[in-house]
Amino acid sequence: MRLTATLRSLVTALAAVSLVLLAPAGSASAATVTVDNATPGRFTASANWGTSSWSSQRYGPDYRFATPYTGASDVAWFRAAVAATGPHLVEVWYPADPGYNNATPFVVATSSGSQSVTVDQRASGGRWVALGTFTLAAGDRNVVGVSRWTSGIGYVVADAVRVTSTTGGPAFSLPVPKSALPRTEYDDPHHDYPAIDLPVGTGTPAYAVRAGTVTIIDDSSCGRGVNLTGADGAVYTYCHFSSWSVGNGASVSPGQQIGLTGNTGNSTGPHLHFGIRTGSTRRCPQAFLLAIYDGVTPPAATGLPTTGCYYATRGVAPQPPLG
Repeated sequence: MRLTATLRSLVTALAAVSLVLLAPAGSASAATVTVDNATPGRFTASANWGTSSWSSQRYGPDYRFATPYTGASDVAWFRAAVAATGPHLVEVWYPADPGYNNATPFVVATSSGSQSVTVDQRASGGRWVALGTFTLAAGDRNVVGVSRWTSGIGYVVADAVRVTSTTGGPAFSLPVPKSALPRTEYDDPHHDYPAIDLPVGTGTPAYAVRAGTVTIIDDSSCGRGVNLTGADGAVYTYCHFSSWSVGNGASVSPGQQIGLTGNTGNSTGPHLHFGIRTGSTRRCPQAFLLAIYDGVTPPAATGLPTTGCYYATRGVAPQPPLG
């Protein structure tokens, strides 16, 4: 829901906070390695994996595909050179099609053993999709694999992977690109409880505001969205996505794309609904977002106010669901 300028002027100023200087928020400038299935010496697969250039959503000249098989994993591997041990964002690219697999297992060889992330390859094709942030060991080795061992239906696809070191990255990020909105939009009130609605068009990237773990939301109120449980224990809620960019349970880093904005759920127009809560207490996110926009450390979630950022009182009416 969007507000008129007149209504905005009725909102009281948010509580002042003490801020510490931090580098401007945004994506980290970090070492990135991209490996396509056609990169010489960087991809291996058995003869069970075919080659196709049918889909225009492919990365590079072609991609590999195979039928599901539960007799063996038969992993197709992407090899990458990791410069230094540490956290790395792992993303995958694949063409999507209704005939492709709805539960494709991607395997990430972390420093503590292999971890599997299931991806629906019928959706979110033709773009980088984040599997999460993982600690990878230094060295040149097989890092990301695509397994045939799935009970899902349709071809499993191996196309390209991207691995980015997140060491030294920013601690916080705006929930949408800084260029998407002026600063004045980040102090707007919500309509009836602590939160904010950011007026961005469908398809705008939505970013993790801080490191944490994602829980997918898909209901009639929030629509497609996520709850990001931050490293601080607070929950950062995003609503009305058109699509997700991460899977349920994914670990994410600040500035990592977690979805694309939209108009799903209880929404009267394209926008991103963003809220913060600690326990069951909703917090006003405006001071948090303004600090990040200004390139300074935001206040702790527990220190954010619970009033002063909306203009309609709930009275005795039921409190809207969290999220």
